[in-house]
Amino acid sequence: MEPLFEAKALFEDQYALYNVHRLGQDKYKAQLVVSEDNDDETTPPKELVLIKKGGKWQTEDSKFAELGSTIGIDIDVFNNGYGALLGRIGNP
Repeated sequence: MEPLFEAKALFEDQYALYNVHRLGQDKYKAQLVVSEDNDDETTPPKELVLIKKGGKWQTEDSKFAELGSTIGIDIDVFNNGYGALLGRIGNP
């Protein structure tokens, strides 16, 4: 399965790159793109399943909430475009 796009997210002061795949409506899988210079002490999760419930992104196992939310925003931008995101900035 080809990824839809790559998402970059901050994890413990380092950026992690994830390939994002669609599993279903409002359900996605993010797989870590492993690089050779990863520090074992701060390795981000290798895989996250993200689900959008009630308009908010969460991980399937409820771990790594901030990372899941960040990747979820990238999914929203991918699905809706930057214009839709920029139009919401400053609007509740």
